[in-house]
Formats: sequence, C-alpha cells, structure tokens
Amino acid sequence: MLQYKAVITGLAALALLGGCNNAEQTSPQKQTSVKIDFVEYAKHAEPYPTRLIVTNKFMRFDDGEGSTSFILFNRNSNTIYSVNDDDRTVMSLKSQAIELEPPMELELEEHNLGTLEDAPSIQGMEPLHYEFSADGDVCYNVVAVKGLMPDVVDAMQAFTAILADDSKVTFNNIPADLHDACDMSMSTFAAGRHLKHGFPIQEWSVDGDGRTLVDYTEDYEPDPALFELPQDYRHFSVQEMREGKVTGGEH
Repeated sequence: MLQYKAVITGLAALALLGGCNNAEQTSPQKQTSVKIDFVEYAKHAEPYPTRLIVTNKFMRFDDGEGSTSFILFNRNSNTIYSVNDDDRTVMSLKSQAIELEPPMELELEEHNLGTLEDAPSIQGMEPLHYEFSADGDVCYNVVAVKGLMPDVVDAMQAFTAILADDSKVTFNNIPADLHDACDMSMSTFAAGRHLKHGFPIQEWSVDGDGRTLVDYTEDYEPDPALFELPQDYRHFSVQEMREGKVTGGEH
C-alpha cells in the first residue's frame, strides 16, 4: 500500500490489462476511528501529503481535506472503490479467492535490522527496521511498530490481499522476460508480508518510492459523507472494464 496515487493508477492499469482475505474480522465491540497523515515520496517528484481515515466499516485514502478523488475500501463487503473526479467515474474491485502459483520458486527473505538510532518509542513501543528481499535482491524496507493501531493494520492487510488476488487475474498477461522477483513478491505472491510486523511508520522501495508517517489522531470524528460514493458518476467494475463493456465519454 505504498502510494495512494499509485493505487489508483494501478487499479486502472489492472483493468486495462485484460492485487483470499485472511485478515481478522473487525470486532463489533471495538470502535476504530483514526486519521493518519503521511508524506509520500516518488522518484522525480516533489513529496506530497496523503491522508488515511479508518473506521470499523471503511478505509479511505485521499490527498487531504477537500479531496474529491479518493480510494474507498468497504470493509464489510470487501470491496475497493476508485473514485475519479476528473472523469466522474467509480470503479469497483471485489474480493475474490484466486489460486495461482508463481512461475518460478521465489526465495523470500526478511531481516530484522533492529531499532533506528535515536528513534523515539511510540506509545511505549519501539519501532523496528525490516528489510525484505526476493531471490537475493533487496525489494523493500519498513520501519514498523508492533501493537500500534492493530485494527488499522487489519484493514491494510485486507485491502492489500484484494489487490494481490486481482493481480493474479492478469498475471499471465505479463511476458516471461519481464518477470521480476521483487515485483512478483510485493504485488502478487507475498503482498503485505511486511504488515505482520505492525503498523508501518516508514516504508521505501528500491525504486525511490516511499512514505513516512507525519501524525495520527485517534478518536477522530470523520464526516459520514466521506464514505459515500457519488451516485451521479458512472459506476463499473474492473471486470466490466476488462471485458470491454466500458467506453469513454458515457455518464
């Protein structure tokens, strides 16, 4: 879940190519309501702020106050919606269990690099630095805090699992000579493995993308309208896009 904007772009790309939810169910007794602010980094681009709002029922990614394009994850129906204000569309992606083996054996490793020098604890918990590799190549680094906002981590795991399963739908369209162990592991066959170590307060990939936690507010009271889908936009599924049932310019 490295970049909100990358997720939107990735969903559209997956649709034009034509990522099993094992996360724990949200406890009805536990009320989650948190706002999380990040700074995202992309190669050859200026850093930009993003926002994540998580409740028992929803998880929303956007660019902050006033955002009209956003990603909405309905945790009850296991459905992701990509809302694009520019072309007034809502594209949906539902959870699906897809069995697919990687085309080659992936040698996955992870290393606990310990605490960061001078890094303060968060709610009394120490951040730990992990490095993830595939077939000997370093793919990803994460600084995570075990026990911090566990229900938010559950939502992240469920979201990532849906994207990973959907990536299996189009995986065989990728030419064999373009297979990359890091890409395959992080997006499809071992997606979200870093989340087992807790909430990621900092993460970065070898290609220059990254994200850093800026702040978070628990007991946040979001406007319920933030979790509503615009009904006057054109609605379609990723599968309908792949089947050629969606054409441009129709509203």
